[in-house]
Amino acid sequence: MLRALMTLALIVPLAAGCATTRGRTSVAVDVSKQSSGWESVATQEDLARINALPARWSSARAAVPKRLAKKLAAEGPLVQPDAALDLPALPPGSYRCRLVRFGGRAGFASFAPDFCYVEGDAKSLSFTKQTGTTLPGGWLHADTDKRQVFLGTFRTGGEKIAPPYGSDPARDVAGVIERVAPFRWRLVLTHPGKGALLDLYELVPVPPSSPAGSAR
Repeated sequence: MLRALMTLALIVPLAAGCATTRGRTSVAVDVSKQSSGWESVATQEDLARINALPARWSSARAAVPKRLAKKLAAEGPLVQPDAALDLPALPPGSYRCRLVRFGGRAGFASFAPDFCYVEGDAKSLSFTKQTGTTLPGGWLHADTDKRQVFLGTFRTGGEKIAPPYGSDPARDVAGVIERVAPFRWRLVLTHPGKGALLDLYELVPVPPSSPAGSAR
């Protein structure tokens, strides 16, 4: 049943560019390209940004003011560039996703968690940020034994439909998913905002018994 729903979710966006399924926006991708690896889907700009993430990590951490160094350190492996563990794949379900932003004019900032949702199976996973003002959404692609690659687009809170990935460079978003502790992942974005050098989301599963766990 789940596989059938995912097939439908893929077919509809490909016909119309993008669609909203049960309140979650799916970003259109070429399914044949998705199966052949994320490098065949990513734009050249995002390929370069993903490859440049190690240098961005170094610059962002070095740019955090000394007065905020303890707050950065308190985040533990979440903000350590070499903290990625094996088995990075995000299990389907609801997540609390907390934005952490540092480096540049941002210094260091942590925001209240929003909610995100991962849907699919081992062959095809979509990621959607459901609440907040900036809403990345797209597909998770297998990469190494320590990371997945995220390719999608941004939409604003007032939009029901996001543009397809690759159709508007200003709206494209890419990043990597890494597991940093038991039941704790991060999505490191290649497009930091508001003067930051690095943006990442801490992703923590919502317990199934929690009312938020049924949020869509």
